[in-house]
Amino acid sequence: MKTATLTIACAMLLAVIVPERSWSADVPVSTPVAGIDDAAMAKSARASKLIGNKVYKGDTSIGEIEDVLIEFDNATVPAAILSMGGFLGVGNKLVAVPVNQIKVDTEARFTTDLTKEQLTNAPAFDYGKLK
Repeated sequence: MKTATLTIACAMLLAVIVPERSWSADVPVSTPVAGIDDAAMAKSARASKLIGNKVYKGDTSIGEIEDVLIEFDNATVPAAILSMGGFLGVGNKLVAVPVNQIKVDTEARFTTDLTKEQLTNAPAFDYGKLK
């Protein structure tokens, strides 16, 4: 009984000594970053969600998005790196494809007009050429 009374007394004392905190005063004010708005976000996609998706020519898968290149000087995305052939990453060929050559169809599938032969005959992409 003494412990309960002491606990209640301490709680009452703390309530009187410690001022009530105003939580609304601590809410930070958000300031938008120039160039980022809801319209820009609605047209965007996360690179992490693109990587691993197959790219189709018609109904045939011709490759998989392995990576996405970003050019910071001009704030552009010049190319997607497609992985072609191979099995579980062994024996595959990487090819840089301009992003304007890859479209998203109505079924949220990535498509291209490039043929498998065109990509097979394209030069292999080399990560060593990047900065």
